[in-house]
Parts: sequence; structure tokens; C-alpha cells
Amino acid sequence: MAWQMKTGLAAVAVATVFAGWSGWSWLSASQDESLTYAQLRDDALQAGREHIAQLSTLDYHDTHAGVTRWLDVSTGTLREQLQHTDENALAATATVSTGKVLDAAVSDLNAHAGTAKLLASVEITVAKNGVAPGTKRNRFTAQLTKTDGGWKLSALDQIPVGAR
Repeated sequence: MAWQMKTGLAAVAVATVFAGWSGWSWLSASQDESLTYAQLRDDALQAGREHIAQLSTLDYHDTHAGVTRWLDVSTGTLREQLQHTDENALAATATVSTGKVLDAAVSDLNAHAGTAKLLASVEITVAKNGVAPGTKRNRFTAQLTKTDGGWKLSALDQIPVGAR
């Protein structure tokens, strides 16, 4: 009977140590800067993918809504440039373009400055009134800036074919 009591006490001691270690590990992990950095990177990547798709999508039937979406996902110099978009000229092209980000990666993240650089491969389907739709693939580099409204695109540049 004594050995059963010792075994029971040993099991309680092991369980207590395990519970204490688990609690300490969980608390340490929740305050780990690498997890915060990883979440920030993932947020920038997700926003960048969505915003690049938005900027490569436009329907000439409602250019005002399209340009408004562009402005919603941009900031800084890029937003200033987009504000000067001639919606009538876009409508006159009679073109519908739909962008889809095939792949993207954050190549640089500065958590303190609230900036990120993203590389993206984008497939754009272009349908012009009376012409069969065509698809082209482009590579872009994007600069993202963290704002009060979340991550926004502050620059978007096409990478020329053959560039590394």
C-alpha cells in the first residue's frame, strides 16, 4: 500500500511539473518577437496579394468603382498618381482586365518602419469588346506601408522580362 501512495505522489508531482512547464512555455511563446514578426509578415503578404490583384483589375463598365478600389488599397506617391487617373479614358478602352496573383513573397520587412517589399507573379486576363480574351503574366515588385487602415501599396513596379 505504501508503494501505491508513493506512486500516486510521484504522478502528482510529475503532473504539477508538467503543468508548470506547459504554462511557462505557452507564456514565453505568446511573447516571442519572432511570432509577432511572422504574423506581421503574413499580414503584409496577404494584403499585398489582395491589393496587387485589385490594381490589376478594372471593368470599363464602371471605372469609377475600379479607381475607387485602387485608391482604397494605395497610399503615398502611388495613391497620388492614381488620383489623377482619367476614368473616361479607361472607359473608352472598352476593356475588362482581371488580375490574379499566382505567387508572392515578402522579400524585406522592416517592422519598426512599417514597410515591406513584396515580389509577385500576376496573371492578367484582358477582354476587349469584340476580341477574344488574352492572358499575360507579369512580375511585380511592390512596396507596402503600414497605415492606420492596415497595409497599403505605396509603390508597384513591373519587373522587366529577363531581369533577375
